[in-house]
Amino acid sequence: MTVSGGKSLVSHNVYVFSLKLNQWRLGEPMLVARYSHRSIAHKNFIFSIGGLGEGQELLSSMERYDSICNVWESMANMPVGVLHPAVAAKDQRLYLFGGEDIMQNPVRLIQVYHISRNTWFKMETRMIKNVCAPAVVLGQRIVIVGGYTRRILAYDPQTNKFAKCADMKDRKMHHGATVMGNKLYVTGGRRLTTDCNIEDSASFDCYDPETDTWTSQGQLPHKLFDHACLTLQCIPHMTTHS
Repeated sequence: MTVSGGKSLVSHNVYVFSLKLNQWRLGEPMLVARYSHRSIAHKNFIFSIGGLGEGQELLSSMERYDSICNVWESMANMPVGVLHPAVAAKDQRLYLFGGEDIMQNPVRLIQVYHISRNTWFKMETRMIKNVCAPAVVLGQRIVIVGGYTRRILAYDPQTNKFAKCADMKDRKMHHGATVMGNKLYVTGGRRLTTDCNIEDSASFDCYDPETDTWTSQGQLPHKLFDHACLTLQCIPHMTTHS
């Protein structure tokens, strides 16, 4: 979303950052202007999922960017349009957990997209009630991290079963999460206090699945919410000998 003349405009724009050049450039625009959507990368593709459109309508559409061909293309619509689901990619599939409808009611669904077949299916489950939560792949499971709750759920796609993990200290939403060294790291977000006020957070916490425990890693330099949190893998340069 961009702001022009005091009015908010929903944008098609895509910006690409070059690590090599240390600069941004304008990329190929999306087919549909949207905001509050979810994006996820898989191989050479970026998927842009749902969100709100130019008329504030809830979008069920999804489009895919091919970084090799530098084009966006429309893909199959998700079965149920939702806002702020937890999204993860694993084994040629995209998984959307929960989210909320246009009336801000939690949606108790898992929606699964098969990438090579361009098809969706959905499953209803009472285990899901997350909104504004991230999801990460941790080992063979997908972990849904909070979302207006302390609860951490680990989902096994092979068995279609959930396991409850140790709760977070606070009821969190709008936070970031990433995996590094087989541990889960959670950054910032917003937390619900005991008297139901909302506070911005600078927390930096680590979950160890082997011990099922949380530990604080200190504080972030600034309070953050609705931010991205990623692990960057450094690949050493190969040297050749003649």
